[in-house]
Amino acid sequence: MGAILILLSACAYKGGSDHPVIRKFTWFSYVAGDDIRQACSHTSGERYRFVYNAVYNEQVRTYDITPADDGRYQVKIHVTSEVELTWLDLDLNNPDLLKPWRPKISVTNIGAADMKILKRTLQNARFFESRPPAGNISSISFYWVISACVDGIFSQNGYVWPAENFEKAQFGKLLSAWDFTDIPVNSPRKMTKFSIYGTNDETQYRNLFNLQFGSDGFIRHYIFID
Repeated sequence: MGAILILLSACAYKGGSDHPVIRKFTWFSYVAGDDIRQACSHTSGERYRFVYNAVYNEQVRTYDITPADDGRYQVKIHVTSEVELTWLDLDLNNPDLLKPWRPKISVTNIGAADMKILKRTLQNARFFESRPPAGNISSISFYWVISACVDGIFSQNGYVWPAENFEKAQFGKLLSAWDFTDIPVNSPRKMTKFSIYGTNDETQYRNLFNLQFGSDGFIRHYIFID
């Protein structure tokens, strides 16, 4: 199983797909911002990706911000929560067997003034100048990973609860103002493997992985399986 997960982590995210299976297979490339990094240039415009991991099995929120028409920006939000099989769509004419695994999506446009405020929150959080967190970042923790292309330069950083920079960062509140999914944010709290999985049997731990920033300051393209 570990070998399979490591293989899947190498699948490149190319953007544009909301299919739950494709998103799962390309998740680590997505978090690493590979597509933003490869396309980043002075002509590509400003692009941002905020990934809020609120215990991977419970809730993941993603915010992709890209240039739109007339100097505005599109904010596309995906919220993936715990699967509820009651959502299973058994319409015989058009069945959607993947519906319980599909994210809730919200799309809105914001103006240049809003983008300036967002950029200021990143500057206040020292996104562009501070070193990313050291060590492994567990999927059962609460953290932000942010990727950005600004002025042709790709930047990436992370904020892990309960670190001070996580607590003081204001970009999450601003993003919430543009979020119309109507799904409450899963707030940080102390977690253990037992409290999540209900067992100490490691063979029962589902979707347990670590992220780690490399010496170049970017998310590594491999994972550690506990």
